[in-house]
Amino acid sequence: MHSLLSILSIAVLLFSGCTDDASQKEAKTEEKSTPSVLVANAQTHDFNASVSIAGSAKPNQQVQIYAMSDGYLKQTTVDIGDFVRGGDVVAVLDNPELLSQRAKLQAEFNGKKALYERLRNVYEKTPQLTSVFDVENAKAEFESLKAELSAVAVQIAYLSVKAPFSGVITQRFVDKGAIIQNALNNANSAALFEIQDIDPIRLNVHVPESDAPLIHKGMIANIVFPELPNQDFNAKVSRTSFGLNEATRTMEVQIDIANKEFTIRPGMYAKVNISINGHKDTLSVLNEALGNIKGESFVYVVENQKVRKVVVKTGIRDNKFTEIINGDIDAEDAVVVQGKEFCSDGASVDAKSLTNKKERPL
Repeated sequence: MHSLLSILSIAVLLFSGCTDDASQKEAKTEEKSTPSVLVANAQTHDFNASVSIAGSAKPNQQVQIYAMSDGYLKQTTVDIGDFVRGGDVVAVLDNPELLSQRAKLQAEFNGKKALYERLRNVYEKTPQLTSVFDVENAKAEFESLKAELSAVAVQIAYLSVKAPFSGVITQRFVDKGAIIQNALNNANSAALFEIQDIDPIRLNVHVPESDAPLIHKGMIANIVFPELPNQDFNAKVSRTSFGLNEATRTMEVQIDIANKEFTIRPGMYAKVNISINGHKDTLSVLNEALGNIKGESFVYVVENQKVRKVVVKTGIRDNKFTEIINGDIDAEDAVVVQGKEFCSDGASVDAKSLTNKKERPL
């Protein structure tokens, strides 16, 4: 009897030992299957950074020069690459019909003027010999011819085509002898030249939406043109469009650069660096926390040992932190910094703080 009880006791002990071993193995297996990740809190951060943007050099002014009177092109005084001053004659037209019309009107004007002056003198000395109506009628005819003669004189003056401002001739569109129609009355008239004012150069840059509120007139920009090695330019922001382009979500900024030697050519690309101060107490995460797939930025947030993927929009970045402009994330959220490869939306993880590397409840 005692032998039987001993055998049963040993069997119970063996069975319970096997059960405990199996439970421990299952627990260890489950522990090993949960990956460990390091997390750090999202936090507020002061950014003192700079924005680097590509810019494009544009003329300060640029227009095509049209004739304002009809005629044929008698002479051009400039060609491509010539520098001119505002008011310089760049082309001369000829219109014999206008000259003939002026001569005819001048003769009629002289006759009407003489008639009006004679009637006025008669009326002033002997009013009974003429009426006030005759004097006023003669005056009206005289003034009408004077206006017509003045208009023709203006048209003849326009036969000399002048540069509207100082600059360089960049295009010539017509040749000597061409028939030119005035652009005031003809939509299909041909331009004679194109002129560009390139001192100063107007540099156009497009600032992202996140930085647009911090860019204002008077800020200093450092400009480098790759085509002009060993030359740096410092200039102030001259103007901003203030509003954003709805398609690109950027704000146009213009910087005027002195170009006395004409070394900067329109069309050159530039690297523009504008120092920005003012991103104070903005929500940010460590740079290592950010992931990006197909241009979409995201972070992994751990809550109760479960991973939640959060799509975010980022702003400026310094050597440690990246600004979070919007996204379902708050300060003090535990964001995965190391081990993102183990994370997916809804996955279980063993989260540990990056600061002390000790496990903490999340």
